[in-house]
Amino acid sequence: MNRVLKKGTINAYPWAGRYLNGRVNLSTIAQVRLPRPKSYENAVEDLNSLQSNLATLENIWKARGRLNQRSLPEMINLCERIGYQVEDFDRLNVIHVTGTKGKGSTCALSESILRNMHGDKHIKTGLFTSPHLIEVRERIRINGSPIDKDSFTRYFYECWERLEETRDKALDDQPSRPSYFRFLNLMAYHIFMQEKVDVAILEVGVGGEYDSTNIVRKPVVCGISALGIDHQAVLGNTIEEIAWHKAGIIKQNVPVFTVPQPEEAMKVIERRASEKNAPLHVIPSHEAIQGLDKISIGLAGSHQLSNSSLAISLCDSWNRIRKCNVSPETVRPLNSVPQEFVPGLKNVKWPGRGQILATPGFTETEWYLDGAHTMESMKACAEWFSNTVDHEDSPVENILLFNSANGRDGLAQIKLLSEIQQKVNFKHAVFCPNLTHSRIKSSADSRNIVLKVDQELSTQRSLANTWTSMTNEPDQHHANLFPDIEKAVNWILSGSNPGKKKRRVLVTGSLHLVGGVMTVLGAECT
Repeated sequence: MNRVLKKGTINAYPWAGRYLNGRVNLSTIAQVRLPRPKSYENAVEDLNSLQSNLATLENIWKARGRLNQRSLPEMINLCERIGYQVEDFDRLNVIHVTGTKGKGSTCALSESILRNMHGDKHIKTGLFTSPHLIEVRERIRINGSPIDKDSFTRYFYECWERLEETRDKALDDQPSRPSYFRFLNLMAYHIFMQEKVDVAILEVGVGGEYDSTNIVRKPVVCGISALGIDHQAVLGNTIEEIAWHKAGIIKQNVPVFTVPQPEEAMKVIERRASEKNAPLHVIPSHEAIQGLDKISIGLAGSHQLSNSSLAISLCDSWNRIRKCNVSPETVRPLNSVPQEFVPGLKNVKWPGRGQILATPGFTETEWYLDGAHTMESMKACAEWFSNTVDHEDSPVENILLFNSANGRDGLAQIKLLSEIQQKVNFKHAVFCPNLTHSRIKSSADSRNIVLKVDQELSTQRSLANTWTSMTNEPDQHHANLFPDIEKAVNWILSGSNPGKKKRRVLVTGSLHLVGGVMTVLGAECT
């Protein structure tokens, strides 16, 4: 059977094969792969192909600095291949934030403050963070909202196709395609330039010195949230080594603000700021900032007061430098909250961090979501959840849903949570890998090809056994292990609750776990 093509069709479809008097043999076409539609789902599938498998990641971790030092030249090359020079990004008026605990929250707070300011001109914001919880487009936000699917798809293929066209311009020994995170960072630069944002708030991925966000030459201001031990395979095992990487975002003559840090870390930050002639300011404790204790901040947990203090000084400095044309060396930390910052502090939203989520159809069950994954953030999470017990008048059944990725200090975190068991009395502790659904039904956004399931199950089994031994629970059903997040959530929801007693489920240990739970519960991407 033959089909007649319209005039000009053959030029649009070079794959069409044999062409004779306007006719194409369909049996020939059937053997040729048709171009994939440029859909959001296909864009995410193509993006997922950039995820490194576990073996590759392990080689990167072992290589440490040798591969790190190539990161920024390779990222600059990627930007040039899609049409940008690094100095073009000076126009983004960047706020650059790193840290171990609270860097994402600080970015969210800063974005909300600037977007909600009432002035002569609305400030158009761009926000780049990681990881995502439900959909990958959450990582790139315009005016506080995830970029819409159509725009994500359009911008994705603009970058993707341009990189394909310029493979011959890649550096020697540079991978033919960038890593997953670098590609998203590249997209963020492209989107923020095309959308002409007034400010781009960039959260560092890992470390700072060699992070792909660090190609920005002239941010307006930099911030460092609380430092601790994390990502040792990449950053080092001591607080001094980690501080060196984090302080790598400090730029020549650009003011930098930091929360109070451990003495060893602060010495490193001071030295690196001095080398760059960068004005360094330690923000006052939140108790010393007049008016902050009177504001109901939109993020739960007392630790958010410190993040808010940092965000307030970052936004004030940005506003004074960009809108009031003051000299960068004259900015100082604030000791009071500007009235115009209050709406942003109150209205900030940062899903998965100190968030309480109701369950449609299961009104008695509430999910307390906090993606804490370091010892410092887990302490804050434990305090936040245990404090809810003090405000309960009726009987409540508490359940723990936990995951700690291999390489995290999961055993220490479990020990910390076991210390609040006497107060909160978790009836069940549930463990599972960071696998949302079975491989077959998993959506592209929640797919994780890095995960080695057998190894992850073994890790979670070890954590479950540790929990049982630490809490001395006689009930053999107290600790439960499931092969994926969906089965764990369904087991919790289907559990016996004859008196319809209120149930609170603390979900913590991993932002990937929190995102998987939100996906299973049908939460929206916001």
